[in-house]
Amino acid sequence: MIFLFGERIRARANPIGDKRCALCETETSFTEQMESLWFTCFSLPLVKIEDKACFWRCEKCLSAYRRNHLDKPSQVNLAKQIIAYLLLGYSHNNHYLEAREICMNITGFDFPEDEYRSLIVALGSGQQDLVETLRQASPELNAIGKQQIIEAAFLTTYICCDLQYEDRLRINLMGNAMDVGLEFVEYAIRQTRKTNYYGVRRLAKAEAAI
Repeated sequence: MIFLFGERIRARANPIGDKRCALCETETSFTEQMESLWFTCFSLPLVKIEDKACFWRCEKCLSAYRRNHLDKPSQVNLAKQIIAYLLLGYSHNNHYLEAREICMNITGFDFPEDEYRSLIVALGSGQQDLVETLRQASPELNAIGKQQIIEAAFLTTYICCDLQYEDRLRINLMGNAMDVGLEFVEYAIRQTRKTNYYGVRRLAKAEAAI
């Protein structure tokens, strides 16, 4: 007798009542979204291997939030860290206005200057591994949040330089850390291009490199 074993993601959504969505700015219904990876036999789930995702979701705009943290969707702070990290890495950390513009256009949330400066100082110490940070935060993100993070990474890189292999590899690694494949990363990049890069202008140094 042949046994067919495999793995499968099981998703559940439990209503948790009305809550205020920071993006919608209204009281609306929320659900708790949970995803688990199961070991299967003949496609029947037998043993849970690990929990893959757990977050609260606004059913109006589909934004994902960390449980009991409704001040902003779970991807917003991560996008800010990515933007600051890349600007610092490309020696453009003095371009706060561009950082704010990218954050607001992609996430819909402001990026106050004092928060940006604090992030630059923290990232400058070299003690934070952002790829690992994304990996740990991935269970609290949905596809919308992951796409916004990839877009923020790509757009920040785009305004800083003419993309080379290592620049694109870095973005791919961020996607991998969030458990998304290359096709997802490609889609996020295409969406950024379709918006004409959200109208964000390239920095003079990047324009000169073309």
